[in-house]
Amino acid sequence: MSAGSQQQQRPDGARRTRMSGQTLTSSAPDAEPATAAMSGDAFGFKDIFRDRPTLFKFTAVLGLQMGQVFPSAFFGLILTAIYRENGLPLDMFWVFAVPGIPGWLRPLWAPLVDGVGHPALGLRRTWFIPCTVFGALAYLSLAFFAPTLDDLWIIITILTVKSTFMTTQDIAIDGYMVENLEDRERAVGAALLDIGRNVAMFTSWAGVAYIYGHYGWAPAVQTASCMLVLFSLPGILRPEPPPPPHAIAARARGDRPSLRALFKRPDARLALPLIMLVSFANGLITQLYIPFLVDTGFSVQEIGISILAPATLLGTLMGATLTVRVINWLGYRRTIFLSAALIVPTVIPIMWLGQLDAPSLPIVFLVTLNGLFLPSFLTVAMAGARLKWASRTQAATDYTSQIVAMQSAGALALALGGVLAEHLGWFLYFLSAGSFVVGACFVLWTLFERVEALVEARDAQELVNVETSASDHRP
Repeated sequence: MSAGSQQQQRPDGARRTRMSGQTLTSSAPDAEPATAAMSGDAFGFKDIFRDRPTLFKFTAVLGLQMGQVFPSAFFGLILTAIYRENGLPLDMFWVFAVPGIPGWLRPLWAPLVDGVGHPALGLRRTWFIPCTVFGALAYLSLAFFAPTLDDLWIIITILTVKSTFMTTQDIAIDGYMVENLEDRERAVGAALLDIGRNVAMFTSWAGVAYIYGHYGWAPAVQTASCMLVLFSLPGILRPEPPPPPHAIAARARGDRPSLRALFKRPDARLALPLIMLVSFANGLITQLYIPFLVDTGFSVQEIGISILAPATLLGTLMGATLTVRVINWLGYRRTIFLSAALIVPTVIPIMWLGQLDAPSLPIVFLVTLNGLFLPSFLTVAMAGARLKWASRTQAATDYTSQIVAMQSAGALALALGGVLAEHLGWFLYFLSAGSFVVGACFVLWTLFERVEALVEARDAQELVNVETSASDHRP
């Protein structure tokens, strides 16, 4: 810290730094994980409703994410099934990956979204508004084209254009989340987003798919588009806070968001491989679980409607809610250690299920529910940590890059996991995958304090830069 800054240790373990008449707050490392809970300063779900600004903030963040999930979950589930029914050969299913290309490439234009915005609208709302409008119009235009083989490429082209708009909106949402959620709100924010995403998926699979089955393609597409606009409205209407002082100081020095700046930072060079490792390990189980259920004798309809949808909704709700309490009690690092232990009772029932000749639907449901509930501790803890690991000088670029790292690791897990499962069989495969996940959790647990220390050092330096910038502009 510079000579002119003073630090005072607060009872909740946070550091308050007073600089040039303004107060900035940064969270302390997770060395005393129970401090916040013991002091009564832990942030729980009930605190969302403590005042109108906090409620509006969480409503905006949650609504923006759920608005995206409603249409994307519907098209991801229904479109491939429709075209298979219409006779599209399996060797042509690669076309459904084309609309996903903008999502893989989005870090390339994330710095632009991170650094360009209209002052009157706000940096993030500059992108929320047009991307929501154009994305909704793209979805609505699909109502004019029936999902037939003749219109396949028209639909794929529209979905690719739509994905470009929605991916850009997603970049802005990433930055919005990092900038608006305080450090002590991260656990609740991560849990709420996990619950909201799965509620939106369940609603889309059940509700929008029901509309398609009973009323047809056009009403289903129109409903999905309306859900996008409706749930995005709180984020569009909420007055956007000014950018963090970290970002303002960086722009004043002439520093612009960039991938190069991200990869030059020591914290990012350690955090990104850890994120990929945990995502790859987690993907070894989640990506192959549905094919495993198919091999046990269940149909796709049974898996989706009777098993996966209700188990996902219930397991996520219970797991995410309990994880917030555990994080507030134990801290992130000890919760990650607990997550490693919980992988064992997650995998053993799956291995046992594979040995049954004809498992009943209730048994499969309970095993699936268990397999979604227990890993929530790792999922929510990791999501909360990633919110802090993203720098507030270029929040959207950092968080978007984390998401793409997770997606690429998940895709790699699907590719390698399928090969391993084919040669090992399901019993040995899940035994090996579970062991790998436990190992990945211990690696994360071992290196977590080091990542946090690097992030704290980065944040401290950014605060020094804020003071330097304020001194340069002081008359």
